[in-house]
Amino acid sequence: MNAAFLLLTLDGNTPAQVAREARMIPGVHEVYPTLGPYDVVVVVRTQSTREIPALVERLRCIHGVVQVACCVGV
Repeated sequence: MNAAFLLLTLDGNTPAQVAREARMIPGVHEVYPTLGPYDVVVVVRTQSTREIPALVERLRCIHGVVQVACCVGV
């Protein structure tokens, strides 16, 4: 099982709303609205690292998400 930490920067939507939408995506295990340089931290778990880019794209499609930084656990 692979874990990745996806760091979302928002513009035009509240962190709470983005967190609610992110929680509905299969593969998303934890979501935290945060204070700091990133607005929401999303923890995903996948069978293969090849699945992570598709999750990043799904998160980018949420209204208000302008950037997703990805940190894959090793």
